[in-house]
Amino acid sequence: MKLGIVVIGAGLLLGIAGSGRAAVNCKQVNKYLATGRSVKDVAETMVIDEKDVKKCQDEAASAPKADDAKGGEMKGGQEGGAK
Repeated sequence: MKLGIVVIGAGLLLGIAGSGRAAVNCKQVNKYLATGRSVKDVAETMVIDEKDVKKCQDEAASAPKADDAKGGEMKGGQEGGAK
């Protein structure tokens, strides 16, 4: 009986431990990288793999910048105010 409980407990523990990886917060990773930290330093600080840091870095490099968006610009002569 005790052996069965130990086996079930060990199985649950292994199942929980290997059930998946924590999501990487790329926004935080990129903030750290922007301060001049190395990939290795960021990985150690956030306790994640260096591959995940490089993946976030590559995604940020390929993403369009907010300054490049031209969809919501107001053109000259358009003023928002009641007259």
